[in-house]
Amino acid sequence: MEKVQAWLEKTLIPISTKLSSSKFMQALSGGMMSVLPIMMIGAIFSILTNLPIDAYKTFIADIGLAKFFALGTTMTTDLISIYMTYFIAKSFSSRIHKDQSSTIGMLAVACFFILLPFGVNEAGTKFFEFTYLGSMGMFVGIVTGYFTSLIYGWVLDKDITIKLPDGVPMNVANSFTGIIPALVVAVIFLLVNFLLTLTPYGNIFSCLYSLLQAPLQSLAGNMFSMIIIVILCQILWFFGIHGSMTVLGVIFPLWIAMYAENSASVAAGGPVLNPINVTFFDFTTIGGCGCTLGLSILLCLFSKSKQNKTYGKLFLPCGLFNINEPMVFSMPLMLNPLFIIPFILAPVLAVVIAYFAIVVLQIVPAPLGIMNLSYVPALFRGFINCGFQGVILELVIVIISMVIYYPFFRIADKQALANENKEA
Repeated sequence: MEKVQAWLEKTLIPISTKLSSSKFMQALSGGMMSVLPIMMIGAIFSILTNLPIDAYKTFIADIGLAKFFALGTTMTTDLISIYMTYFIAKSFSSRIHKDQSSTIGMLAVACFFILLPFGVNEAGTKFFEFTYLGSMGMFVGIVTGYFTSLIYGWVLDKDITIKLPDGVPMNVANSFTGIIPALVVAVIFLLVNFLLTLTPYGNIFSCLYSLLQAPLQSLAGNMFSMIIIVILCQILWFFGIHGSMTVLGVIFPLWIAMYAENSASVAAGGPVLNPINVTFFDFTTIGGCGCTLGLSILLCLFSKSKQNKTYGKLFLPCGLFNINEPMVFSMPLMLNPLFIIPFILAPVLAVVIAYFAIVVLQIVPAPLGIMNLSYVPALFRGFINCGFQGVILELVIVIISMVIYYPFFRIADKQALANENKEA
């Protein structure tokens, strides 16, 4: 283990250090940290809404709390792309033009809305759909925030601005200074939007997800296709794209058909015909994408760094309900080369372990493929899907994920502790 860790430190730390010291990664990290409180609020309301207890759900619905909790999620998680766009732009611009950072942040939000498709109802009223305001729009939001800052800063550096006489108050002069840079940025994003309307996709969001989803149409229900699905999900998550939404949106129709076949077969006294289904995929998301419950436990119990210890306390409760967006985007795991190997390897091994336990050795009952169990807590979900054997299988996967993440966690914790000691 020590030799492996030494090799990892020698190989990955220089890459990680170089990337983390870049302006883009610093801005990305700063923006993500600013969004963390909003993401945590959304995660809490999501847990309160989706606790898998029928009596509780009936109670909060009867007294009106269900709508209140749902509103908390809607106004935070379901609008996260807007907040992300603002804070990424503000964080990046604060390292270049600090006095203009708030203006650039709001301009980035305006540009995000320029790219956003809108619909028209029967009354002729225009509206924005929530589809791309949440996690499915985060990648576009990050790119929008970055390029808004870049273009705005470039125009300012070229001194292409409206200049007022010296006697004009500073706040008034600053307002006029930003008019031409903001106009240039807005025109560029309007042009991008116009060009995309000439394509079959219509907008940047549909273009992005259509191109990513096209190669997935031929995947079927076997272990190797499940591994491909998991790897694609993790790679997309690593780059800030909602991998589950992108990949599973294509696969779900196949899994629904499999569930129907399984239900019919079991009802007739037969076996589960398609064990590699949506419920099987749940074994790869214990704690969220990347099987990160193991990493949350490591952060909470074994961190020497105060920052990582705090992360663990924040992320573990969410991870128990398979919510890890706060970890992915705030720690972050996204664009973090130090964690890309375990982030992909842990769920892939979960596929292999679950396959051998369910299909090859048949020591765990095959799951039917029940939908919508994503917020059922770890272990409870295993029990619902496969009985007590499913609980044991999930425990094994969590332990193995801890082993996989451990050497990378040690390196990250060592780096964080060194930074804390340097700042002390």
